[in-house]
Amino acid sequence: MSVQVATCTVDQLISQHLIENGLKEGTAIICTEGRSISGMISIPEYQRPYCWQGQQLKSLLEDIKSHRSLNLEQPYYLGSLIFHQERLGNGISRLNIIDGQQRVTTLSLMAFLLTPSLGASYGLSFDNPISQQQIKHNLKWLQQRLPELKDYIDLEKLQFTLVVTQSEDDAYRFFETQNTGGVRLGGPDIIKAHHLRAVDQTLQTTFAQKWEGLGKLDDTISALLKGRFWQQVNARELPSYQQAKLVKDAIVKELAQDTGTAKEDVSYGRIRRVQGLSGEISHQISQQGYDVRQPLNAGTNSIHYLSYFQELSQCYWVKPDLPHLTGYQEFITWLKDLDGCGYLEGLYHTCLLLYISQFGENQLEIAAKKLFRVVYSRRVSNQKAVREKSISSFVKEVPVLDWIALSYTSEQCCSLFDRFELKVDPSNIKGNSVKKRFMDRVNLQFHLSLSDEQYEKEFATALSRKVTGSSL
Repeated sequence: MSVQVATCTVDQLISQHLIENGLKEGTAIICTEGRSISGMISIPEYQRPYCWQGQQLKSLLEDIKSHRSLNLEQPYYLGSLIFHQERLGNGISRLNIIDGQQRVTTLSLMAFLLTPSLGASYGLSFDNPISQQQIKHNLKWLQQRLPELKDYIDLEKLQFTLVVTQSEDDAYRFFETQNTGGVRLGGPDIIKAHHLRAVDQTLQTTFAQKWEGLGKLDDTISALLKGRFWQQVNARELPSYQQAKLVKDAIVKELAQDTGTAKEDVSYGRIRRVQGLSGEISHQISQQGYDVRQPLNAGTNSIHYLSYFQELSQCYWVKPDLPHLTGYQEFITWLKDLDGCGYLEGLYHTCLLLYISQFGENQLEIAAKKLFRVVYSRRVSNQKAVREKSISSFVKEVPVLDWIALSYTSEQCCSLFDRFELKVDPSNIKGNSVKKRFMDRVNLQFHLSLSDEQYEKEFATALSRKVTGSSL
């Protein structure tokens, strides 16, 4: 690993034209140790937008003010900036920001207000509309506090450590070991960078815009990880949501590091082959998109895979608007309003993505209700609360995800749901417990017509008869 490390002030970073529009041969910054690092700072297309808001700006300003009041002559350390130095030929380099965009942009806005003479010759280029809007907002915020900036911000007393690598992969490996003061990247941000780097450069802008248009991917990625980890063939433990670092590592490994290097955008699915009486064979494709558990390639394949499941999630789970499936839509709206079922809801979301990606809308309302009886059984079979750990244990005992993934038809899948035996633990089914309120709502939703006294012995039978019967 080839790494340059040097110390630099904000004044040096800006006044020596490291940040500028256009490339100049020999452009360099002379750091405090007398070392020079050449290149123009650039924000790659695959980086997330500039997103610092008033809270981050206020925190940075107050930290600097606090430091200046105690150590007027000592510089304030702003952490490290990590760059990948990209050689463009003819002695010209570009320094792509890997970590530090939020701080560099914010300090550049401060410098612009404090040093108007910089004028048009200064500035980073921002194509993302989110970045452009946030820059306008933050400039206004800082302009309103210009007297404070003049009193406390001395660009010669603000200091960075520059870490410059010759390899982009080295820069990202170095970044993962750092703990700088910026807003840390989450798993979706890191896999975004990984896959956009794998896309042909001429298409990076297009795919970067496509990614940004997907919105927050956290819930969809969480659902996909459950679908990929919780299986009998290649079972793996999924970290608790409380273990944020381990969750991020799992996302990066599964959806970035372990993806293939081939360029093909491949999707897998089943084909229905029908042979006629005269021997002729016809083929019907039963799946239109991607398979939850399929192997992935870096770049466009993984981006399209995530895009496909994000669209399914939005359409059938987050904001269903399905006038042709009003029964399904009403049921999902009711289900998401249940109390004390957050962990079960996460598993149900995963099951839905598996089912819809495999069978489309075929028997969707019927399957959704049959699936509810299976997944939400933990709400009545447990004595009290449904813990996070109990969900992974449940999937080992009742491999509902495998039932869906390994079924050839929706009818076969629903038949497996019907075979599940629902049991009720008699604890806490009286009074105003969460469990009792859940059973009350199910009683009303499915028109079971049970009294409280009948819950212990007849709830499971009544719901099973209603859901597995033809009345749906």
